[in-house]
Amino acid sequence: MRLALPLHCYDEAGVVLPPTWWYGLLAFGARDVLLILMISALPGEADTLFELIFVHSHWLVWQVLAAMPFAIAFLLTSFRSVLWKKQRLTWRKWLKPLCWLGIGCQVTVMGMLTVKTGGQFNVYYGSIFIALCVMAYMLVKSQYLQIMIEDWRRLPEAVTPSSSK
Repeated sequence: MRLALPLHCYDEAGVVLPPTWWYGLLAFGARDVLLILMISALPGEADTLFELIFVHSHWLVWQVLAAMPFAIAFLLTSFRSVLWKKQRLTWRKWLKPLCWLGIGCQVTVMGMLTVKTGGQFNVYYGSIFIALCVMAYMLVKSQYLQIMIEDWRRLPEAVTPSSSK
């Protein structure tokens, strides 16, 4: 039997592990949610940090909503063993569509923020747009991701009902 990926891409049960760039992609996409969680952990400086990081605070809700698909995909990927133990398998089909939804929403929010600032070039928005384009390219071209999602269609041997006896 020939393996589709190098051996280091599998765990001890023979299940394809997510690539390391996958977590980086999801963390970048969910950056606004992660920033809010980190800022909220510092109650003394929270107001100052919110004003500093989120300049357009009235757009914060839209930024968080645009980041939620990536946060959901991050949680699904992180808790895949829990989902497998509960015999859930259809969630794997939602990983790529959630990322596409997140990319589309974030491009829309960046466009709205650019219009709000009068169409002036902003290095931050430009870098986010370029990063979103790279993310879209990686979603389209990654064979590793396709193999991973296809491999997750069956339960690993460690969590099948017959092995829990």
